[in-house]
Amino acid sequence: MLVDLHNHTGWGSGDSHLEPSDLIEQGRRWGLDGIAITDHEQVWDPEKVEMLRRRHGFPLIPGVEVETDAGHMLVFGLSGPQRFARSPSLDELRATADQDKAIIVLAHPFDDLFSASQLRLNDNEAWERLIETRHWRLVDAVETCNGRLMPPQHDLAVELARRLRVPATGGSDSHRAMEVARCFTVFEDEIGDERDLVAAVKAGRCRGSDWTSEGLPNKRARELNSSPVSRRNVPGE
Repeated sequence: MLVDLHNHTGWGSGDSHLEPSDLIEQGRRWGLDGIAITDHEQVWDPEKVEMLRRRHGFPLIPGVEVETDAGHMLVFGLSGPQRFARSPSLDELRATADQDKAIIVLAHPFDDLFSASQLRLNDNEAWERLIETRHWRLVDAVETCNGRLMPPQHDLAVELARRLRVPATGGSDSHRAMEVARCFTVFEDEIGDERDLVAAVKAGRCRGSDWTSEGLPNKRARELNSSPVSRRNVPGE
């Protein structure tokens, strides 16, 4: 099951103008089996989530992207509605997540390309120092495939997940319709809601990926590359 676990909408993220219904239908058209909404600092009202699920007959997973002192975190399983009025520390977010038996996914690590270029895959001392300084052992998974990361950043994220011994996830980090379905998480189980997702991630039954890595037809790239508006190839496809 292919679920894009990182997307933003105009309903909760000031840097996105994407309507939730458009997000869902775009993901469906381009081959996803489910999609998550992870607006900045805001956990949706469960009634709104259920309304959209029924309207579209499509698995919709509510989550939230939270800025912390250790980077951006995707959290799934928190009770809603609620909004983070300030940026918590990762320790504080871990405590909040544990109250609701929620999971924390480290989003787009190493998004600073210059800093990422200074880290070597085999530099054990540097890795241990970085992991301990940022308290990254508190996360449940690492987003290894993100629509905005370059290959070197992706490789470091994969190495981080390996060193932490946690599962990997994938998400597009979309803010516009054309950005949906760039990356996704492959689940071994059926995912209908956030409870299914939390259980699957905790069991390690998932991986972050994209169309090329899975050897699947990329409807998104084909459609965008054939559009007269684009006039160019889609980056990374």
